[in-house]
Amino acid sequence: MPAVVVFDCFDTLVLSRPLPGAEHFTACLADVLALDQRRAGEVARSVFDALLTAMADPSALQPPTLDLLEAALREQGERRERADLEEALWRALGCADPAQYTLCAPVADAMTRIAAAGHTVRLMSNCYLPGPLMRRLLDGLHVPGVYERALFTADGGPKKPDPRAFRLIAEGAFDRRVMVGDSAELDIEPARALGWETVRVNPARPDPARLLALLELR
Repeated sequence: MPAVVVFDCFDTLVLSRPLPGAEHFTACLADVLALDQRRAGEVARSVFDALLTAMADPSALQPPTLDLLEAALREQGERRERADLEEALWRALGCADPAQYTLCAPVADAMTRIAAAGHTVRLMSNCYLPGPLMRRLLDGLHVPGVYERALFTADGGPKKPDPRAFRLIAEGAFDRRVMVGDSAELDIEPARALGWETVRVNPARPDPARLLALLELR
């Protein structure tokens, strides 16, 4: 019976070191956007404050990261091209560091096998990178291109654990819905509350055997 199988990104499909902090974010804004340190610091604080406020409320919609950055720049009397803003975020969130993110090969292999068996694979991620940059990151890590749709919260809208995010990513006439993720609070518990099947992944020892058994792909 075909299912929709939704994979979390970070610490499930993509392993990450801790994100760079506010000082690194500020330095990247100053460098890429040619801002002085004071303006760069104000912009960084504005973006961080807005994102942290939204993340603290599970039911709050996440504001689009690029919109926040543009608005913070306008408050400082500055405007930049969208491509420059994307490059600033790319560097500020560690994507230029080849050691920051790595592919979880066992989970990626499971994705490929699940799609080949006729199931629908989708991705859902609470993230700060907008969709085009998330896809650039995933492509650079050689994530299999078998996912049919993705929900990246940095584009704006509901985020995990909000049930609206799960309903959005799982739209369609499916008899089974499966959530694969590392976080009990953000991935597993909210999916179970909606009646989904769930598989929790331990990023320290990723083993997709239970997921493959659930879908009869032993």
